[in-house]
Amino acid sequence: MKRKIVQHGSTSLTITLPIQWATKYKLKKGDELETEEKGSTLIISTGNDISSGKKVITVENGKFTKNELSHLYQLGYDELEIEIKDKETIKEINSRLPNCMGFEIIDQKENKIYIKSIASTLETEFDNMLRKCFLITEDMGKELKELIEKKEWDRIEEIRNFENLNNKFTDICIRILNKKGYKNQQRTMQMYEIVKNLERIGDEYKYICDYIKVNNKLEKNFITNLSEVIDYFSMFVLIFFKENKDLNEKMYSQRKILMNKLKIEIKKSKDPILFHFLINIVQKTYEGFGGYSALIL
Repeated sequence: MKRKIVQHGSTSLTITLPIQWATKYKLKKGDELETEEKGSTLIISTGNDISSGKKVITVENGKFTKNELSHLYQLGYDELEIEIKDKETIKEINSRLPNCMGFEIIDQKENKIYIKSIASTLETEFDNMLRKCFLITEDMGKELKELIEKKEWDRIEEIRNFENLNNKFTDICIRILNKKGYKNQQRTMQMYEIVKNLERIGDEYKYICDYIKVNNKLEKNFITNLSEVIDYFSMFVLIFFKENKDLNEKMYSQRKILMNKLKIEIKKSKDPILFHFLINIVQKTYEGFGGYSALIL
């Protein structure tokens, strides 16, 4: 959009701010904005959050579940007023609330629960939260491999709980992206794709844990393939944090090798579902890498 320059005195030139943008970021008279020169471009930015405000949920909205709580948390709402339909609603909220970092129940009445964000400082630490997402996802794979190698089946629930941690940190990252955007606003969508794929990889490891809980008689070559899939994800970690561009081409070629190998394993396996989970991890890792490749363009 174009804005006309207005002269004030002999030394000052001003332009007006779009009211929609000012409202979105809760700007008012006297607030300070950052300006950055990039050649002929002048970037104006604010450290304020996108105003998400309060959300009121009534019984007319239908059954309220823990997934709805996660969605509202990710969308960046700071206050929730939830009308209680039955005891199951309270149970759903209490089961998911620990995963919503910074959310606390501040009041509860006979038919309503009030939830508020009390930890806005978390939202200034996106890079630290993102690093935890990567490390938790990587550790989940490595710990699962060690469990299988040592046949420590009693640890399966412990490894499965890594997925709850994965959800906790990916949720806060998505919340920050929805409220503030990424530090490079034009690459917010690409960062969102990376975070979502980290969450989905955690889901696949969870599915493997659930399967092993009921059937731990695994085919011998499963651990070999699992190890290669874990190494593939670790390569993505190195590229992302060490900016090791020498590995970029290998990410492309190794995906084809792994996918072809796992498809063969599926055809000859008597129990192919575990190899399907590994294929999904490879694909989600590759999609996360695709988001990274677009992020740095």
